[in-house]
Amino acid sequence: MLDHIHLLVKVHDPRQLISFVRDYTSRFTRLHNDYYQRQGALLNPYGCAPKIGHKRIRSGIAYLYNNPVENHLVLRAEEDRWNLLAYAANRYPFSEKVRMDYARWELRKALYEVKASRQGGRILEYAQLERITRHLSPRELQQFIDYTIWKYNPVDYQAVICFYGSYEEMLTAINSNTGSEYDLKEDAFAKDHRIYKQMIHYLVIHGRWLSMKEVLDLPEDGRKQLAIQLIRQLGATEREADKLLRL
Repeated sequence: MLDHIHLLVKVHDPRQLISFVRDYTSRFTRLHNDYYQRQGALLNPYGCAPKIGHKRIRSGIAYLYNNPVENHLVLRAEEDRWNLLAYAANRYPFSEKVRMDYARWELRKALYEVKASRQGGRILEYAQLERITRHLSPRELQQFIDYTIWKYNPVDYQAVICFYGSYEEMLTAINSNTGSEYDLKEDAFAKDHRIYKQMIHYLVIHGRWLSMKEVLDLPEDGRKQLAIQLIRQLGATEREADKLLRL
């Protein structure tokens, strides 16, 4: 999601989950803070809702994949890129398949670097991604994102599909059940994430900045002035604007 992460993880011991979450959140926070030149915690303490038995596991799957639907970002679960559902059936669900013999050198070079990093077990860092995508066209960038997700995709789709029988049956079940019967507490104010997209669009597409990194690099007083603009122009709440601008 735009301001938090959902995971469905199979573990045999709660200590495995604690260790896993600690490792990936600490690494992600370090990479994020290094790139944005900030310090301190980035993510709130994680919540955990154990799912035991096929029925509760299916409700957990529906909840996870339907979170973008619940937050008004898409109409159907498979239309969201970042829940990774569409990648169960297609390597390039949001772009044209790359044809390396016709691709520009800039795109081929970027894809080769992703492939080499994946084969070497290395993480793609913020600065690296910024560097290798700098000269890609909007169309090529979409192809690059699909390729990168495919290469690094951690989802065991067969383990998920086995609860339904087939991918098609899983889609039908997920889209018939928004996953409203869940037991994870979330901020009530954050149920419509379209406002975050609108604020980013306002700042980066229509503003004078090329990326959110440039916005977040502004001094605090500058970000406070932007927050006032977002509240007045887009109807964002103070908390939503402050959250986006790290105030």
